[in-house]
Amino acid sequence: MSTPGKVIDAALPSNVDAEKTVLGSMILDPDAIDIVAGILRPNFFYQERHQQVYTAILDLHERHTMVDFTTVIDELKRRKQLDAVGGPAYITSLEQYVYSTQNVTHHANIVLRKHQLRELIRVTHEIQEDAYHERDDLEQILDHAEKRIFDLSEQRITREFQEIGTLTLETMDEIDKRSSQAHEVTGVATGYTMLDDWTGGFQPSDLIILAARPSVGKTALALNIALNVGAGFRSRQLHPELARGVGIFSLEMSASQINQRLLSSLSEVSMHQMRTGKLPAGNKEKLHRFARQLHGVPIYIDDTPGLSILELRAKARRLAAMHDISLIIIDYLQLMRGGGRVENRQQEISEITRSLKALARELHVPIIALSQLSRMIEQRKGKQARPMLSDLRESGAIEQDADVVMFIHRERNQDSADDEDDDKPQGPGRKTAEKALLVIGKQRNGPTGDIPLVFFGETATFHNMINYGDDNPGF
Repeated sequence: MSTPGKVIDAALPSNVDAEKTVLGSMILDPDAIDIVAGILRPNFFYQERHQQVYTAILDLHERHTMVDFTTVIDELKRRKQLDAVGGPAYITSLEQYVYSTQNVTHHANIVLRKHQLRELIRVTHEIQEDAYHERDDLEQILDHAEKRIFDLSEQRITREFQEIGTLTLETMDEIDKRSSQAHEVTGVATGYTMLDDWTGGFQPSDLIILAARPSVGKTALALNIALNVGAGFRSRQLHPELARGVGIFSLEMSASQINQRLLSSLSEVSMHQMRTGKLPAGNKEKLHRFARQLHGVPIYIDDTPGLSILELRAKARRLAAMHDISLIIIDYLQLMRGGGRVENRQQEISEITRSLKALARELHVPIIALSQLSRMIEQRKGKQARPMLSDLRESGAIEQDADVVMFIHRERNQDSADDEDDDKPQGPGRKTAEKALLVIGKQRNGPTGDIPLVFFGETATFHNMINYGDDNPGF
């Protein structure tokens, strides 16, 4: 069994000739200096003397002093580093490694890749040390390990500047494309017509907050969206060509319960019938038919209770690495734990929402996080009972970090908001359908306002109001 120890420098990946080529190119061609400076830092060079030469070149360039072999030698002499790097002869020898300064970007990237490999070895060594000596909690060690390795792939000093002219052409091309395909959405289509029109679909890297008091339908709507995305479910029909991967983190309900809810929504067979087994012959056959269709749907459920943000991030990264995920849903925010010590719950929620936003950007997928609302809303009546951004529970950071904030409002539930089961499918005797509003309280890049929906309690499903009407007998 290997034990932690010092990393052997001689075994580390490097390309010394590429380093010499880069330095020689910078001395011969001033334009190469700015190119390389945007790719490499001094410590990216393997040999220490090359780090010193590179720093000397950058300092000369920063002082607007001509860079050539003579000035570089003088600068190193001034720094008392000339002998350490090999003397004047070594500096002038760099010229022989340059065939064309036009290839400097290629050689700089070789140096960068070798540095990244050395960093990977260093990071894995540090992870070994952390694990051997148990320097932290296991979940924190795992989270730090994943983050450090992920950061290596992103390691570059800067992104290249982009000209506004080029960006404008690309923007107009995208607008023209959208105009010619006006019926399509640019993000992840939710299956709700007005919501997709207003948002263009949920956009990659966005954090979407779906909030309501208990009993109003947060989980129901989130699972409806999951089904619409994961099964390509449109107009009561499955369209496999539209299906996209969905990850669900359920901190409250079991995976089995989630699956039953999805099957009830898909088949339109009430959960009461499914729970009691009192299924009419037609509904039993329907359940089996839709169960077969649901079998291949790319929806992945994790029902670990009390997840910390560190654990959730690690699980989400692994899920995204294994499957093509287009949407992540978290049910719900207040059941999560932060990653470290905080003074109060408000700070903990702030840490969680910031981390979720960072995760959405890292994985380049939209994340829907369900959230409770403050009890203060129950003290308001009539039109004042509509949810507002100030009702978000436990932290103003939820509003600050979110790209989109949505509320569910059902007037008939306002007087019974403590009925935790009202969000769940109902048994016989419930009103067949009722009006609901999806209130867009915040959207960074789009309109806010009310989107009318129809809610069916027996199957806990929301439908587009456009498919119904005020004179519908179900209301």
